[in-house]
Amino acid sequence: MPFDDEDPIPSSALTAGAGEQGTDDAPSFEDALADETQDFRLFASLFDKKQASGKTLRRGEKDFESHGTRAQEGALEASRNAMHEVLSYTRSHKPKDYTRGWYFPDKWANVPIEEEREGEKGAGLFARERVVGVENEIRGPLGQNTGRVVTGIEGYKQTPGWLSTWLLPEEALYLVERGSLDLWWPARGIEDIFPVKKDSTESNGDAVEQQFEEHELGIPLSFQAAYALLIGQDGERGKVSLEKYQVYANLRRTGYKIMRATLIQLPPAVPEKASQTLLEWLFSLLPTQKSQNYLPHGPLVKPGLYRSYTPIFTQLALIPRHKPTPQPHTSTPPPEEPFNIHYHVWKSSTAFSKTKPPPPDFRIAVADARASAVPTLEQLAALLERRTPWDPPEVKRDGGGAGLMYRRLKHAWRNAIVAVVDRGLISYIRFGEMAFAEERLYEKAGSGGRGAKGKRGGRQGRGGRGGRGGRGRGG
Repeated sequence: MPFDDEDPIPSSALTAGAGEQGTDDAPSFEDALADETQDFRLFASLFDKKQASGKTLRRGEKDFESHGTRAQEGALEASRNAMHEVLSYTRSHKPKDYTRGWYFPDKWANVPIEEEREGEKGAGLFARERVVGVENEIRGPLGQNTGRVVTGIEGYKQTPGWLSTWLLPEEALYLVERGSLDLWWPARGIEDIFPVKKDSTESNGDAVEQQFEEHELGIPLSFQAAYALLIGQDGERGKVSLEKYQVYANLRRTGYKIMRATLIQLPPAVPEKASQTLLEWLFSLLPTQKSQNYLPHGPLVKPGLYRSYTPIFTQLALIPRHKPTPQPHTSTPPPEEPFNIHYHVWKSSTAFSKTKPPPPDFRIAVADARASAVPTLEQLAALLERRTPWDPPEVKRDGGGAGLMYRRLKHAWRNAIVAVVDRGLISYIRFGEMAFAEERLYEKAGSGGRGAKGKRGGRQGRGGRGGRGGRGRGG
């Protein structure tokens, strides 16, 4: 008879326990088993130092009680030795894939602040925020939307670090976290580490290695030191908040391409009330036939004969309905933090140049659940009208049924995604500017003047199976 503690754990309980850990991906059965004792002996038997990253850790059986035998003690000691051997392995980089970055937070500190517009060439540079310089070019898929070569800034040409790739704090920390970047603290000046390059093809990296030893240039930083240097509060130059980095890293791990957001080119705002002349104001005081005069009591719909639903629902429209316009309203204030677009996101299949990316597939704002509340209507209006472009859905007035109507409402006329971060747990919520008043269902139901389906009356029937009705004869 097996002991109670040796009974198998239900998979539902394992899945529920793994979901409480707040991981970014959906919990699976393999993730739920992570808390069980791992048999490092099985892993050590397959351990190959040349291809250690491609191995999968196998899990073995667990002894719940001490037997007091030498066999069990020997098995435990063998597992401990295998665990120490596996954990003592030093991960190394291949020479061709090795990338080293240097932390120079003051290199671009004096660059003037300029507003960068979406669609302009070179937009998204954010030179003042780039604090990590990379010795070599980042190769592979990581370099497609990571890092920028800072050029074209007046007063910085032919200076140390010119024509080198520089990283934003979230980009550098993500590369360090995944083991693709070795971050160093400089012990010498930037002119010794990044000598002046005469042109884009000439490099003096060999001269630096001949002049200085590696330990004389600086020291490598740990992962904890990288977090301390690159994580900060919103508004700090050269740092990124923890919530924004968590959203950035989560989207990068899932395969999306992400860059910092730039401003969009907005059309001229629409004034709330157009200016009127004195004569127009006097005529506006006169009653017109179009105005609806509602009685203080009685039904809203005047009694009478109606041949369509349009005049009925027109009389029922008491509250003004929202109608989206391409131009923002003058009364709409600028967006407030945290409900502001922070990142532009593209699908993994989108190919583009870092200097001139296409319009993003998603626009994301990052909010801390502990420091903010549910956005108000004014905050959402400012976010959508001031920071998202006019993107109306495709309208087909020739029918299509309810499916196309729901698709238009879901697409919205403007839309944005708010990433709510609650201590590492990220929830993506999509907000859109809807226009329910544009979907007039009563016009479709009342078209034709013959009801909803427009059916005619049935044909005149004949007699039953017993034959036609007999003709009357005279008596």
